[in-house]
Amino acid sequence: MLANGVLRRIDSSTQRAWIMSAYFVPARRFRAALGRAARRGVDVRLLNPGARTDHPWVRYAARRFYARMLRSGVRIYEYQPHMLHGKVILCDDWVSVGSSNLDRWSLRWNLEANQEVADRCFADTVAALFERDFLVSRLISRRHWRERAWLDRLRESIAGALDRRLDRWRRPRRPE
Repeated sequence: MLANGVLRRIDSSTQRAWIMSAYFVPARRFRAALGRAARRGVDVRLLNPGARTDHPWVRYAARRFYARMLRSGVRIYEYQPHMLHGKVILCDDWVSVGSSNLDRWSLRWNLEANQEVADRCFADTVAALFERDFLVSRLISRRHWRERAWLDRLRESIAGALDRRLDRWRRPRRPE
């Protein structure tokens, strides 16, 4: 399963774990893996959509996790020029690119496909693409995050409640 493979890559990364996702609403264990990696000195970065997105409520649902990830040392960027639709993971010299958004929906229910490449040259090329995108993205600082507008906080809270409700509704029931 993609989720377990990605978690293993993040947990074993030593230099970098960079993630680009158009719809990033990570599960708890995914967030925990990112935090663990950042705390042990891995360069952990997220590249998420900025205000130009086709699903603003998904963006708000993702943003509710920013505070804890920022405290863990994860660097979060929001892409500014236009809509971000890439789905790429770069852990050291391993790359995964495809249709998976790395959220609970993609990993649990959607039929997604990713290609994995373990090659230093390819990883360096992907890293250069990430670097180019970071330059045109807004780095979210802890200070900026604490000072965001109350309306954004309200939207994040509502989107988070909806996401949790939908997650419980879609979760398969276990036989009793």
